[in-house]
This record gives sequence, structure tokens and C-alpha cells, in this order.
Amino acid sequence: MKGRLHVLFLLLGVSLLAGCITAGGEPVGPEVVGSMPRPNSGLNEALSAEEIIERFREAETARGLKAEQGLVFEFNRDIVIEDFDSGGELKRKQTRRFRSYTDNRLPELLLYDGQPPTPEQVEKERRKIEKHKMKFLGAGHPDDPNAKADAHLLMRQIDLYGDHFLPRLLGTGTVQGRPAYILQFLFDPDNRFKDPIVNTALKHMMIKSWVDSEDFHISKLEAELVNPLFAIGGLAGKLDTFKVTALQKRISPQVWVDWKVAAEANGWFLWKSFTVHFRSESTDFKRLEK
Repeated sequence: MKGRLHVLFLLLGVSLLAGCITAGGEPVGPEVVGSMPRPNSGLNEALSAEEIIERFREAETARGLKAEQGLVFEFNRDIVIEDFDSGGELKRKQTRRFRSYTDNRLPELLLYDGQPPTPEQVEKERRKIEKHKMKFLGAGHPDDPNAKADAHLLMRQIDLYGDHFLPRLLGTGTVQGRPAYILQFLFDPDNRFKDPIVNTALKHMMIKSWVDSEDFHISKLEAELVNPLFAIGGLAGKLDTFKVTALQKRISPQVWVDWKVAAEANGWFLWKSFTVHFRSESTDFKRLEK
């Protein structure tokens, strides 16, 4: 699922690191069902959660094949990361602008804190992105050409993580005026990750996605921690809140791309409070020549 799980794992890893992780409430259960598909709802047909997921897989596979055939867009992605102290004052602000591509090749750093980057900064960001791409998204070895242009990266992500969740159809809604199916993803306790920290965190995450009813790409995703997490019973740290929202932009019927992503987390670690805000926005979409 294009659910930005790598963002979740990254922030959880930064805030709580390794140790005994517990939660302060009951695991997330099914949300109350909303409006279900109706003949006049704007949806093509009533489908089950499993059928919607299968349509999504088919759409993503077709997108990857189109990308291999030359349907690739470039765009600018502006990223802002803000760190706040315990009093709410801004301690540090980082900004980056990347030129990114819809075939998942490595992005190019264009601006570093508003200035043209040095070669050292370019190399540092490249290594960081490459490391996260391999660790969280299932990319291959960096020497593999596919690590730089991999049209099927998302499908491998789905294959890696999808079986750990149980999809449930909540109802219907709209995103940017387009009708969509709303799905909740419940963590499957019978199909756990190897990392117990990840298992504990995901049991207490409310994860929902909006799947476009025409193109069957994900148009919106939300993931939110509903109970605080404690490191070593609260002696080493606590993650009070974590939330990420991602909107996708429809470039063509086959291509949907990250548009606006916002995430925030706050808590404390080793007696130091932290609040982190992350946001990114993509603009200036242009189709590449073959």
C-alpha cells in the first residue's frame, strides 16, 4: 500500500529507538461503517474491500508497465522539516527541493535550505534517500540499475507489507471532488513483522485510505496513533502523538503522484521533549520525452 509506512517507521525509530515498547490503550479495532456504495453515489459498482485492493494492484501494475514504456513525469518536491522545543519555539528548520520522477528513480537535490547545494550535500542526501529506499521500500542493491529507475517499486512495497494488514470497507467519500472507496487497514496479529516495535506501533495505528473509484489509485491516506507509546514503561521515552496525511494528484488516468504530505509527532526521549513537523508539496509536473 502506498501508505507512507516508511515515514512512520522512520519517525518511530528516531523518537523511540530500540527497547521495550508498550502502549497506553486498547489496540485499534474496526471503525464504525459509514455510507456504503449506492447506485447514485458516483461509484461504478459496489465492491468488497478485497476486490478494491485487487483493482488497485491491477492499476498499479499497469502504471508500472506504462512507465517502462515511457510514460514518466518529472516534478519538483519541496520538503520542510521543523523541530520545536518544549515551549513550542522553533529550534531548527530544514528545507529541501528535489526534482523527482514518477518512475521512482533517485531524486536530484536542487536546493538545500534555500541555497544551491554543495557536492557534499548532494552526496549526503543521495546516500540517505538510497538507504531509506532499500530499507523501507524493498528496492534492490544500489548497484542494480533498477535502484535508480524502478517502475515497479510500489508493487514490491505492497508485496512486502500488504499481507500484514486486513482491509475493511468503511464506505464512500470524495477526494478533490472525485468519488472514492474508504478502506481501513487493521494490523493482522497472525501475520506480524519481525520487529516487535513495529508490531506494537501498528496495533495502535488508525490507517485509512481513499481509493479512487474510476482509476483505482489511492487518492488519500491517513495514519494516526490513537494511543501513546512508552519506551521501557515510560522511563526512557514516550510518543504522545503521531499523524501523517498524504494526498495524491492525478496527472493522468494511469499516473497518480505524491502531492501534499504532512506529518507530525511529539513526545519525549531521554528527558528531552520533541515536536517534529514534516510537510512536502509537489509542483511543476512535466512529462519526460522518451
